[in-house]
Amino acid sequence: MSLREIQNILNAQQIGPEELMRCALGIKTTEIRAYCVLVNKGPLTINEAAELMGKSRSTAQRILQNLVEKGLAIRNEELIGLGGYKFRYRPVPPKMLKASIRDALDRWYEKMISELDDLPEKIAEISCKV
Repeated sequence: MSLREIQNILNAQQIGPEELMRCALGIKTTEIRAYCVLVNKGPLTINEAAELMGKSRSTAQRILQNLVEKGLAIRNEELIGLGGYKFRYRPVPPKMLKASIRDALDRWYEKMISELDDLPEKIAEISCKV
């Protein structure tokens, strides 16, 4: 997410859940939609998720793997038949998502306050370089 996009979100009169998730967690719109599909229809296999998202199997697999890596989904292995298996993806509960967003925002806020506290010294350093 670019600085301009973050500024637009911060200056918006209202912030919706998608903007909040994109800004705080750095996830893409496709990942947000995939998470919502899992919340509303999950747990799902790759093929089920691909169909519900209107994506190819490989695209759905990549999106779901991104959600797993970002801590927004869990992948479980299920045994099928003669030693085969399939993966089923389920979302982390929305309350855990909320906690993750709150933690990210708290860390961001602390960092911004720290930078603000150091601003006078840093401004002096910048002006010396010009």
